[in-house]
Amino acid sequence: MNVSSLRHPKENLYKMICIIIGGLIWVGLLLGTLFSILIFLIPVAFFIWLSSKFFQASIFGNAVHVNKNQYTNLNNMADEIATALDMKEKPEMFIVNSQGLTNALAVKFLSRKYTLLFSDLVDLLWEEKKQDQLRFVIAHELAHHAAGHVNFWINLLMKPAMFIPFLGSAYSRACELTCDRIAAEIINNKSASINALITLASGSRELVTATNNDSFVQQELSVPTVFGFLQEITSSHPRMTKRVIAINNYQLGDQESTLIAREA
Repeated sequence: MNVSSLRHPKENLYKMICIIIGGLIWVGLLLGTLFSILIFLIPVAFFIWLSSKFFQASIFGNAVHVNKNQYTNLNNMADEIATALDMKEKPEMFIVNSQGLTNALAVKFLSRKYTLLFSDLVDLLWEEKKQDQLRFVIAHELAHHAAGHVNFWINLLMKPAMFIPFLGSAYSRACELTCDRIAAEIINNKSASINALITLASGSRELVTATNNDSFVQQELSVPTVFGFLQEITSSHPRMTKRVIAINNYQLGDQESTLIAREA
C-alpha cells in the first residue's frame, strides 16, 4: 500500500512548515560552537537510551506480549495489517492493563517499535462482529509507524518548531487524520471505521449497538464556534465528531465536509 498517497493534505502542509522551521533553527544552532552542541546532544542521547531501556524493562515485565504463541488472533491480525502497509518489521505489540481507559498507542524508542493496546479497549471490541473495529484501531496505530510519525530523526529535526504555539498540535491532528484514512483503507469497511471511533468516544459495550451515528455527527453543530476553535487548536487530536465526519467524507470521495464548514 502507498501510505504517502493516503496522507491527509494538512499533515503534508504542517510537516513541511515544521521541517523548514526546525531545520532553520537547527542550522542556527549548528553555527554555534561544536562544543556547545556536544554538551547538549550527549546528555539528550544518553537520556533517550536510558528511557528506552527503562521502558523495555517495564513493558516486558508488566504487560502481555502479543506474538505467535500469545493471543494468536491478535498477532495474525497485526501481521496482516503490517503486510498490507508494506512494513519490513512489525512493531512489537503489548496488551496493557488500562484500569478502565480505552486507548491505543504507537511508541518508538531508538530502533525498537511498539504498539500498545489498552485491555479495556480490546475487551470492548473483542466480539466477532466487532473484529473490523479492532482491526481499525490496530491499523491506525501501525499507520503511525508506517507513515513515519514516530521516526526519531524526523521528530528531532522538527522539535524546535514544536515550541511555536499551536503548530505542533496542528501537525499532530493532521497525523491522526492520516492514520484514520490509512486504517479505513486497510479494513475497507466504512461502517466499522466509524463505529470504532464512536466506540472510543462512548466507551460503552452495551450502548455501542444502540448508538445513532448520524445523531453523534450532528453533535458537532452544537460545539460553540469560538470555544470549539480554541479547544481544537490546543488539542493533539481532532474532536471525535470531526474524525467521524472526515472518514465519512473521505470514503465518499469528498475532501470537504458537507456538514460542517469549519476546518478541522
